[in-house]
Amino acid sequence: MDYNAGNLRSIVKALEIYAGREHVKISRDPEEILSGDKIVFPGVGNFKSAVVNLSRRYGGISLREALLESIENKVPFLGICLGMHLLMESSEEGGDLEGLGVVEGRVIRFRGVDKVPHMGWNKVELLRDTPLFEGIGNSQYFYFVHSYHVKPLDDSVVVGVSEYGYRFPCVIQRDNIYGTQFHPEKSSKIGLKLIENFLELI
Repeated sequence: MDYNAGNLRSIVKALEIYAGREHVKISRDPEEILSGDKIVFPGVGNFKSAVVNLSRRYGGISLREALLESIENKVPFLGICLGMHLLMESSEEGGDLEGLGVVEGRVIRFRGVDKVPHMGWNKVELLRDTPLFEGIGNSQYFYFVHSYHVKPLDDSVVVGVSEYGYRFPCVIQRDNIYGTQFHPEKSSKIGLKLIENFLELI
């Protein structure tokens, strides 16, 4: 999904490796979003700007409305970095603007760490099984670049954590909704395996 948040080229290339070019579409058309059998919601940017972009209407419906309807219809959904943040209700980066609110909780800035943003390769510890990590295993390294992280109200949605000064959620899952704080499309072969796993979800 294209919502002017950047970082589309690398994720599209990664998806095309497994899905084929003819099956991957970049779109900001809500009707096309609604017709997709899987949605990847990437993002590098600002929560506030992204919320504004999602609220713009195209042909009578906004991207926000299309996403919420797709999620309600159980379409597999992968939010990456900012894309995962926008699943929350609010963010310290967004002022009083509301996220999609499909996962209760908010996004907070790192506190008490030596340097922000957190950038580079870091280990992901799985708390429970998730289809995203089929064939990957525990304690693997993925590439991160972020100043904020999610803080869900319900700990049961957190399936993976990493550590930067303290442990923070970096993989979430609830029903058909998946989110990663790290960038699988920038995480070498192991990240490509995660993308393949997402595409194989039924």
